[in-house]
Amino acid sequence: MNAKNYAKIKKIKEKLVAKKKSIISQLQKFAKKNKNIKDDYRTEFQKIGDHQDENADEVADYASKLSIEHDLEEELQNIEGALKKTSENTYGICSICGEKINPKRLEAMPEATLCVKCSERKK
Repeated sequence: MNAKNYAKIKKIKEKLVAKKKSIISQLQKFAKKNKNIKDDYRTEFQKIGDHQDENADEVADYASKLSIEHDLEEELQNIEGALKKTSENTYGICSICGEKINPKRLEAMPEATLCVKCSERKK
């Protein structure tokens, strides 16, 4: 790996690590770390109140937090995958088809491990 590529990968790693720290910080605001599973968090359900309207609000809040937790955990997994790829010198290569991922996609979403085509097919 030449000096230019090394500097580029180092910058990408720094960006990914910063993003990972930010996501973990967001998760810790409403969820607890699962000690048994790496990068897994558990959103706690609030206590049931005495009033039906309070309970409805708590259920809605819990459902919203679960959805956010899922999205953030998925993003954490993608970041971990991208960090692994930087260490294996395969960063920027689609995990499914093996083609290069568009640099504009990587710039916008450095944790991307799939090209646009494979990402669309996966949905």
